Amino acid sequence: MNVRPGVVRRVADGYAWVEVERQNGCGRCAENGGCGRACESAPSPSTYVVSVDTALLPGAQVALAVGDRAPLTAALLSYGVALLALFAGVSIAVLIGGLSDPVVAAGALSGLAAAAGWLHLGRRYRSLLPAVRILPDPLNCSDSLPAGKS
Repeated sequence: MNVRPGVVRRVADGYAWVEVERQNGCGRCAENGGCGRACESAPSPSTYVVSVDTALLPGAQVALAVGDRAPLTAALLSYGVALLALFAGVSIAVLIGGLSDPVVAAGALSGLAAAAGWLHLGRRYRSLLPAVRILPDPLNCSDSLPAGKS
């Protein structure tokens, strides 16, 4: 589980806006053979909107957590399903209408429309999707920081 310390900036309607400092990339940006990115500049914070069921006040220190597999799961549920729907739409259209450009295009569009419907439906069932959440014990947030960082 990836855990990062954050600060609550706003709370409204069961949601908290939590600001988290971004972590720099490789740490060797300015060195010879480093990644070459401009990581040495001050990182800007990221803000996450998180569902909360406990009372939080702006300025409160919290720990945000996301599962280790959450990025992979989110990518598969969005890009993977869309790609699968595209190929399924094309395959079904070719089986029904033969191999011609208009049939393939219609199948691709219908597959992508099905994928868009899936993504729209996914908004209603957020519990199925991986989510960023606030840990109940914010004192644990220093345990997950890389060595030498605090």
